[in-house]
Amino acid sequence: MVAPGANARRRLSPLAMALLLLLLAALLALHSADPWQYVHDDNGRRYSSYARTHLALGLARTGGRDFFFNPLTGRLVPYGHHPPGLSLLLAGWFFVLGNDGPRAARALPATFHLVTALVLFGLLRRHYPGAPGLMAAFAFAVVPMSSYFGKLVNFEPVVLPLMVGALLCYWRWAEGGDGRWLAPGLVLAVLGSLIDWPMLLALAVVGADAARRWRRNEGRRFLAASLAACVSALTLAGAVTAWVSGPVGVHELATAVEFRLHLGGGYTWWQLAGKLFDYNRRYFTEPVLAASLAAACTMTWDAARGARLPPRARLLALLGVVGIVPVVGFPSSTRYHAYWQFYLLPYATLSLAYVLDRFGPRLSRGSRRLLYAGIASWLVAASAFTLSTRYATPSRYVLKRVRVFERYL
Repeated sequence: MVAPGANARRRLSPLAMALLLLLLAALLALHSADPWQYVHDDNGRRYSSYARTHLALGLARTGGRDFFFNPLTGRLVPYGHHPPGLSLLLAGWFFVLGNDGPRAARALPATFHLVTALVLFGLLRRHYPGAPGLMAAFAFAVVPMSSYFGKLVNFEPVVLPLMVGALLCYWRWAEGGDGRWLAPGLVLAVLGSLIDWPMLLALAVVGADAARRWRRNEGRRFLAASLAACVSALTLAGAVTAWVSGPVGVHELATAVEFRLHLGGGYTWWQLAGKLFDYNRRYFTEPVLAASLAAACTMTWDAARGARLPPRARLLALLGVVGIVPVVGFPSSTRYHAYWQFYLLPYATLSLAYVLDRFGPRLSRGSRRLLYAGIASWLVAASAFTLSTRYATPSRYVLKRVRVFERYL
């Protein structure tokens, strides 16, 4: 499943991959020791507190669930909106490091994000040789959705490598038929489901894709896979819901889900579309956003004409659907949280390589060089501007939220 013509051009070299990983790590390290003060940093303070509760009281007391703990009053305040996997990971991480400060906390999601980078660089090396793969890998290293939110102490950077791994396992099985990929894919899906809900949505998308392949007469194995994915998603959803909602009841969780399913407040879908466009322009940069839209239009046009997409395009489409489903399905989360687009990062990165690889050969060599230089310059300038503005001024909202959390561990 190597792209046609891949052997004719140089693949992304291990040295280039290593240098880009170092670049991403350096950008993630920026301001990593700063207190909780930047956009969405209140999440870091929140989940660090839950982790300290586990360490202070023990799992026998917390039941592995998220609680704020006020050491002065001894009061436990439960949180029943998300699976507790992140705080449990943080507790183990703090215990191993012997440190529970902001830098230590941010290092955990950053480590997971570097794993995602390594996986995507491997995909680019295999399927997008030459300048398109290098340009996309560079984009992943510098765009703020990656270099800023990649260390956000929240679910997305931790879930993403598990999600991408599970999707790749399914894709390898679907394209090649090797059943040995199914077991590790299911394990990764289960682990991701213990951290946050979008992993369950990814399982649902896998079930839908398998059903589509079955209806296209690609084999009865896809019907079995579709049913298995849907049953797994429902089973995991029930089990995790029971675990999460224990201290607060199902009603609390249902209320939180209902809020995220509706825009509310007279906010229109056109306004949401504008907000989404601005988030993507700012945190993915304009070249990557343009490539994402161009790739979606191109693949849709090809499919409408009855053309069969090549394997790498089918993987790109799968990643795109998995990334956009949470954005469309939970509009309130999309409205308030720029990082809710984080699951689109693999699709956006590969889209840039896909578009450059498909349309670049139509240009002369000189024009291609100018195009690549222009894209690289734009990526650097736009990313530097966004990063500098994010770090320049603390968020008043975050500082207010952090002051509320100061009463807890």
